[in-house]
Parts: sequence; C-alpha cells; structure tokens
Amino acid sequence: MYRSLLIILVCFWVVACNPPRKAKPVYKPGPPDMPVSHKANNVAWQNSERLMPVLEKAQRENKPVFVEFYASWCAPCKVMEEDIFTQKEVSRYLNSNFLNFHTDFDSESGKTIASIYEVSKLPTVLFLDPQGVVLEQHVGIANPSVLTALGNSALQKMGK
Repeated sequence: MYRSLLIILVCFWVVACNPPRKAKPVYKPGPPDMPVSHKANNVAWQNSERLMPVLEKAQRENKPVFVEFYASWCAPCKVMEEDIFTQKEVSRYLNSNFLNFHTDFDSESGKTIASIYEVSKLPTVLFLDPQGVVLEQHVGIANPSVLTALGNSALQKMGK
C-alpha cells in the first residue's frame, strides 16, 4: 500500500519537476484518448515520454500497463523491437490486453522511471496495474511465450 502510494507521489513529482524537452511530444490534459504510435503488425506504444499519463489512462480504462525499458546501444533491445514486437500474435496480444509504454533507459524520464522500479539491466519489461504496482517483471529478451505467460499472470492478478 505504502509502496504504491510512494510510486505515485514520485511520479507526480517527476511530472511536476521535469519539464518536457521541446523536440519531443508533450502530454496535455484533454481528450481521454492518448495518441499511439505504431507501424502495421507492431505494438501500439502510447505516445508519452512519461509514465504518469499512461497510468491515468489505465485507471480510466481499468487496464494494466506493459512497460519496456530499452536503449539505443542495447543489442537485445533491438532483437525485441525488430523480431518480437513485430510478430502479429505478440502485437495483437499486447495491444488488445494492455496499454503499452516504452521508455529510453538513457533519457531523463527513463532514468527516473527506472530508478522508481529499480531497473538496472536491459531489456526489462514490467506489467503494472493501473496504480503503477508491478504485477510481473522480466529481465532479458522476452520471447512471445514468456510475454504471454507474464501477461496472462498479470491479467489474472487483476481479476481479468
């Protein structure tokens, strides 16, 4: 209980104290539908640099959140991006059951989110409930069967 409250408070602090960079999309309160960025047969990532707006949307929709931490220098992250997230069954599963968020481990917001969730190795994926509490976590390349097993466990923990 206190851990989830602490996570939420830290996320609010991060949002309030770290203004967005001008070159990247900025979250603006408004319509409940946050734009997503995706290619055909790919995971529909929420178009937000920060996790808090995604968690707010997850609370409105009562949906868990899938989080991926990646970096440009991380070879296993590239495998996940190019070989796993592009598989139809993976993207279909993640897109239909979760709000999907990925963050660059080396960005300011990525470093902050990683420190909150104690992520130190890449790639790391998390399945969060709408309040930001970790339901499942995996470090390393997560193949389709691992993602499905973790996702199903997260959904079960949420009673879905």
